[in-house]
Amino acid sequence: MTQLTLSITERKAILDREVVKYVKRGYRVQSRTDTEAQLVRPKRFSFFWAFLWFLLIVVGLLVYLLYYASKKDETVYLQVDELGRVKRTK
Repeated sequence: MTQLTLSITERKAILDREVVKYVKRGYRVQSRTDTEAQLVRPKRFSFFWAFLWFLLIVVGLLVYLLYYASKKDETVYLQVDELGRVKRTK
């Protein structure tokens, strides 16, 4: 049995649905074509954890600040193939 390939419009609709799911989780669209998208979720600074570490020990605040500085924004690449399957790459 052969599988039919989807049109660009159908693949775009699938990608649109996937992008909406990621945007709801805090991602931003960085770049976009009809069948591919790159999304980024910025790192977040937690005043709660910074304050907690500060209360426990001032050195803890410094440790947390170093940890925060070393974090990177989370990036995900979405691609819809000819059969409508979504490929996610982080």
